[in-house]
Amino acid sequence: MQYDEVAEYVERLVGKDGTALSYAYRKSLELQPYGVFPIDSSRGRFLELVTRMTNPKRVLEIGPGGGYSGLWFLEGMRAVSRLEVIEQDPYVAAEFAKVMKNAGFERKVTIHLGSALDVLPQLKGYYDCVFIDAAKDEYPDYLRHLMRLTRVGSVILADNLLWGGSVLTGRRRGGANGIREYTRMIFNDKRLRSLIVPLGDGLAVSYRVA
Repeated sequence: MQYDEVAEYVERLVGKDGTALSYAYRKSLELQPYGVFPIDSSRGRFLELVTRMTNPKRVLEIGPGGGYSGLWFLEGMRAVSRLEVIEQDPYVAAEFAKVMKNAGFERKVTIHLGSALDVLPQLKGYYDCVFIDAAKDEYPDYLRHLMRLTRVGSVILADNLLWGGSVLTGRRRGGANGIREYTRMIFNDKRLRSLIVPLGDGLAVSYRVA
């Protein structure tokens, strides 16, 4: 049995996305020339379930793309919760805003425009849940900032931890070193309990215990 067969089976079980999610997915595909590659619906459902189980008040997404993953978070968030995103491309940010407005969530979302490594030092307070899906070489630097911006009970998620299998085979690929270093950090930091879930290209889940 191949992973692709399992993935297709899970996709069928999750079912078709709602109208707003379908619109966001189409928008995300249109943004691929800008480096936007949406997650699949199985990972989306996983984000929704994590959100429902943890009841976060503040969620931060680094690299929101066309808003597809953001809508999955919002599906699981309470009325008082907020989603904040960091996007460096003004055009992508504008398209993200359109998706949120189409879904009726524009008042629940804050867009921080700029490079993540410029924005993160300016953020204050604590986030209950964070999703990383941006420049792979910068993952370790994101995590260093996030350890200041999270606390006990916070969840940090990161996509593409398998990076097309390159982290397993040692094959050279841009961003692979960043992914390897991030992986080393989350599994060696005693403040975190981590696991890589084999959904899509590998989804890391880290829970802050200290």
